[in-house]
Amino acid sequence: MTIPDYLLIGHMTRDLLPDGSYAPGGTALYAALTAHRLGRRVGVVSAHAAIPFDWSTDIAVAFAPGMDAPIFENRYTPQGRVQILHANSGGLTLDDVPPAWRAARIVHLAPILAETPEYLVDAFPDALLGMTPQGMMRAWHAPLPAQIAYRPWNPPPHVLERIDALVMSIEDVRFDEEQARTYARHCSLVALTRGAAGATLFIKGRPSHIDACPAIERDPTGAGDVFAAALLVRLDETGDPLEAAHFAACIAARSVEGIGPGAIPYRADVER
Repeated sequence: MTIPDYLLIGHMTRDLLPDGSYAPGGTALYAALTAHRLGRRVGVVSAHAAIPFDWSTDIAVAFAPGMDAPIFENRYTPQGRVQILHANSGGLTLDDVPPAWRAARIVHLAPILAETPEYLVDAFPDALLGMTPQGMMRAWHAPLPAQIAYRPWNPPPHVLERIDALVMSIEDVRFDEEQARTYARHCSLVALTRGAAGATLFIKGRPSHIDACPAIERDPTGAGDVFAAALLVRLDETGDPLEAAHFAACIAARSVEGIGPGAIPYRADVER
C-alpha cells in the first residue's frame, strides 16, 4: 500500500443524478485527484464508495468498516442550488487512519457531513494541516431524504489556531464574509473563494484579492476542492501563501473547462 504524503480524511459521496443514476463525488474525490495529478502520493480515508473510472491505482484508499458513502442530490432552481440528503454515513476517527499514514506531510480534513471531529486537528502535530469546512456547516433532520440547511460553524479558537489553511467558498458561508473574517482572527491563512470573481486570501487577518484565471466554464463542480488541494500542495512547496493561491486559482480554472474531474490538469500541463 502506498504511504501517502497527502492524506485526505472525509467521505467520498454518491451523487444522485436526474436520470436516477449515480456519480461519484465529494471533496475528498476532487482533492485527491488534484493532489495526485500535481505529483503527490495520496491516501484517502472514507466510507465505502465507488471509485471513478479515471481513478489512479496510485491513490490509496482506506475504507472505514461498516460505512457506505452518503448519497446527495443536487436540484438547481431559480433561487439557487437545493441539496437533498438521501443517505448518511457515520463519523470518522483516528482509528480509521492506517498508522503508517499518520506521518503524512500534508493532512486535509475534508468533511462532507461533519464526519471529521474537531479533535483530529491535534492528531497530526507535524503536518501542514488544511481544512475545507463546508461539511461542518450542514444540518438536516430525520427522516431521510431531507433538505440540507445551513448552520454556522463556530469552533473554539484553539481549533482554528492549529489549522494552517482554511478554505471555503462564499456560498458555504451564505455570502456572509464576516464569518470568514471571524475565522481569520485565529487561523493564520483563510481562503474565501468566489468562483469567477476570484478569491480573498486572509493572511494573519489581512485580506488580499486573488484574481481568477480566464476560463471557459463548462462544469464548476468541485472547483473549490481543486483550489484547496492545489493551494496546500503549492504552500508546502513554496511556503508563500500568495503564490500558492495564484497557482491554485489557475488549477481551479483549468478544472472547470471540462465535465467532471477529468479536466483537472496534471503537473506537466500546468508547467507548460
